[in-house]
Amino acid sequence: MIYQFDETDRSILHALQRDATLSVRALAEQLGQAQSTIWRRLAALEKAELIRKRVALLDPAKLGIGVCVFVQINLRGHSADIRKAFEALVARTPEIMDCFAVTGSFDYTLIVRTGSVEDFEALLMHRILDHDSVANAASHFSLRHVKHETALPL
Repeated sequence: MIYQFDETDRSILHALQRDATLSVRALAEQLGQAQSTIWRRLAALEKAELIRKRVALLDPAKLGIGVCVFVQINLRGHSADIRKAFEALVARTPEIMDCFAVTGSFDYTLIVRTGSVEDFEALLMHRILDHDSVANAASHFSLRHVKHETALPL
């Protein structure tokens, strides 16, 4: 179900996507609304799960995990058990930042971050390809990050 939101909700969501640290008071001042109105709207947006969580965005290169790899995965079958086993591997592997079930010639596309090519090789060879659910993988290293946007176009 798609949540029906108005311009006030849209303004709140835009502001929070730019700076999730804004207090209710600061948000109300920025949007020219009463704090109680903003508080009620925020509560409704969170209850409807439009706001899933608020996070800090970190710089992976400065943290020593600047290697970004796109990994395309084929499973050895398409049964529910095989998919669940693979998705459990994904859930318990912190280096896998994103996982998409996709159409086309691969079953999944992963975005993986590691500190070095050697770290990626160890992850790929000993944790991903060794997993019973995985038939094969293709990897593509990112040369540079051209655009990264976390704000959704509302």
